[in-house]
Amino acid sequence: MFKRVLLTALLATFLFSCQQEPETDISYVIAPVMVDSIPQLKIKMTLEANADGTTALSFPDNAWGEEGLYNSLGKMELLNVEGAVEKDADSGRIVLMHPKGVDKLEFQYFLKQDFEGNVTTRETYRPIINQDYFHLFSHNMFMVPENAESSQDILLDWSAFPEQYVVHNSFGSKEKVQFLNDQDMDLFGSAIFVGGDFRVFNGEIQGNQISLATRGEWIPFKDEEVFKVLKETLTHQRNFWNDHSQDYFTVTLQPFPQENGSSFQGTGLTNSFATSVSNNDQTDIGQMVYLFNHELMHNWIGHTINTDNEEEQYWFSEGFTEYYTFKNIAKNKINGLDGTFFIDEFNRTIRDLYASSVAEAPNSEINYENFWTNYEYSKLPYWRGAIFAFYLDLKIQQTSNGKQSLDDVMHQIYADATSKDQKLAHDYFIEVMGEFWDGDFQTVFQKHIEEGQKVDLPKLFDELELEYSPESDIYELGFEFSEDRKEIASVVEGSKAWEAGVRAGDEVFSRSIWQGSIDHEVELGLRRNGKEYNLSYYPVTKAAVPQLKRTSDNIEKLGF
Repeated sequence: MFKRVLLTALLATFLFSCQQEPETDISYVIAPVMVDSIPQLKIKMTLEANADGTTALSFPDNAWGEEGLYNSLGKMELLNVEGAVEKDADSGRIVLMHPKGVDKLEFQYFLKQDFEGNVTTRETYRPIINQDYFHLFSHNMFMVPENAESSQDILLDWSAFPEQYVVHNSFGSKEKVQFLNDQDMDLFGSAIFVGGDFRVFNGEIQGNQISLATRGEWIPFKDEEVFKVLKETLTHQRNFWNDHSQDYFTVTLQPFPQENGSSFQGTGLTNSFATSVSNNDQTDIGQMVYLFNHELMHNWIGHTINTDNEEEQYWFSEGFTEYYTFKNIAKNKINGLDGTFFIDEFNRTIRDLYASSVAEAPNSEINYENFWTNYEYSKLPYWRGAIFAFYLDLKIQQTSNGKQSLDDVMHQIYADATSKDQKLAHDYFIEVMGEFWDGDFQTVFQKHIEEGQKVDLPKLFDELELEYSPESDIYELGFEFSEDRKEIASVVEGSKAWEAGVRAGDEVFSRSIWQGSIDHEVELGLRRNGKEYNLSYYPVTKAAVPQLKRTSDNIEKLGF
């Protein structure tokens, strides 16, 4: 595609150059080019020069878990003055050295894709630039002046791209020239930019524009299905918060090939949400329903409602988001899902918590190191917070005879966040809950969140006359890996793994494990005494774990 656009690009650039360019603090002219048969983006940047002859630009070499982003940089040069360009990877700076007293600098740099082959989950946060499309984030596309004011007037000129080449980003769609007046630089630095063979679907919610930009031939679903889920999700979430203030919002949906299993990831950005999803028959539209409802709820929980200490309040920012994901989907029957969906997801959450080896770890152990390095700690605030939210919701409804619910608490927190810039802290949450709770809430909070004790669900279910089973199947892998995950370190005698023949000391040469799932077999390739064994089993065990029954009475009592 890049070869086909060059002639049109030259004509478009000539026509735009004949027009008077508006005064801006920073301007970027972006063009597709081929360099040694490699598709690249050429970005011409115009900015104010520092009087001392040294102008530094911020451009991180390491960001969002990616390292060596400078590998994507091609030729860099000053166009209007003599000078030099230096990379300072350690500090994430590109330093322009030029004559003193220069008012404006014209600086040009090239961006390229620094990996070969198909895009996988490992590369989705690196610059993707090929003959068919580009997919970049602000921090790995646009250099910004290090000393820039907090808000700037910015020009983005895409005129070098032909009409049929879709340009779409966090600030608009299919606009050849974009003026971002008084643009908050932090918001500019958290944006998605895509272009090429993307298909854009547009809609409105109470006069506000929403869109979906996607590409490729999807196997598990159709574009229209995804856009319908997106529109339903945003409509009901905005109605819940009574917040229709966002006049533009977009989701980008990028496919990547994956043979086994399914995976998806999403990143909330300025006016946008960027997703990458495995494109195979093991992915389904239900995963998109969950992904959109959880991640887009973060526009309010975690964004508008900020937490005082990120890890300390993950029980709220992730756990309450998880609960309202289930509740929003079921209450509004998004994609046809109803109260049975809520019960199924809540039961799964109970099983996951009870099966966890850190189920009753104190909240203080959900710290940065544990959360980002240990799967069970990373999921603990989701499970614990969702169950705690359910407990509060049902108890508030019970004591108020249905006149109030956790929804009222959330609306109060949102009002304080927007009117008083109030952050969610433990003392503040306890204070707000005191207005809705019958009794000493501080002790309840101390017990179930700070100390981490499980909610007595059988007692709660009995009080509310909800039908439930006292035990269920829960996940049990049945063995532990060695530290390098190349051997079996130990096996739980009597477990399904033990029954299948897994033994301590076995060398592992292949494995397929759906972490936390009791519905998928564990498949292991083991080597013992020179012989190879292929074993499989369901990682399940019986335990005293309460589960709500999928009855019409339960669904009605839960408000669905």
